[in-house]
Amino acid sequence: MEAFRKRLRVFNLGILAGEAIAFGGILFILAKAFIPSNDIITSNLVGALLFPVGLLLVCYFKLNLYTGKIGMAFRNKKLDKSGLNTFEWLAWILIGNAVGAFAVGAVIYALTLINKESSFSQAVYAVGASRIMAFDFISIFNMSYKSILCGALVYIAIYCFNRLNTNFGKVIGVVVPIAFFVFAGFQHCVANMFYIATGAAWGLESFIGLLICILGNSIGALLLDLFVKYE
Repeated sequence: MEAFRKRLRVFNLGILAGEAIAFGGILFILAKAFIPSNDIITSNLVGALLFPVGLLLVCYFKLNLYTGKIGMAFRNKKLDKSGLNTFEWLAWILIGNAVGAFAVGAVIYALTLINKESSFSQAVYAVGASRIMAFDFISIFNMSYKSILCGALVYIAIYCFNRLNTNFGKVIGVVVPIAFFVFAGFQHCVANMFYIATGAAWGLESFIGLLICILGNSIGALLLDLFVKYE
């Protein structure tokens, strides 16, 4: 029973993290839907600056986000793994992230059915469709390198949050790398889970794309951890 409670706690914190990232995704979609673009400010830029709210929620409430844990999971003994094997711990986190992100995404998709022609609905469908990966070399290559770079930037954001001493420094340390990866169009696996659910963009292409994204995010974080020792 104790082992079950430990796994359940890891899983629940993973669900909450998935929901937090989904909240950042909602802010991004709202910006895409309602922020007019001009020569200086674009909806993508505003959305990129709003999206990091999701990761800030993860950091401040100490939630379990896969992309925030994987880079430090094998060397940082201070991480609370609740007595679980590292691989099992990460698996429960990832499953929880998926449940949280997909659940919120399903709710957003249901809301779009009220008025499929609204600006919000159109933005939801467009973002969801953009996460479907075609089965060709260019698409797979793009998904791979964008996922790796995203994983590295999330690692930097978590590292900055944990190492900087002031709230201002922590917020800037998270917002800058996360806003950069969103604006650059890099791929985050948990965010993509949410976007795919919002647009009901289910299919083999989106599933394979998610697997590549998870692998790429992991590689990016782990590679950066080779150069930055977290203490």
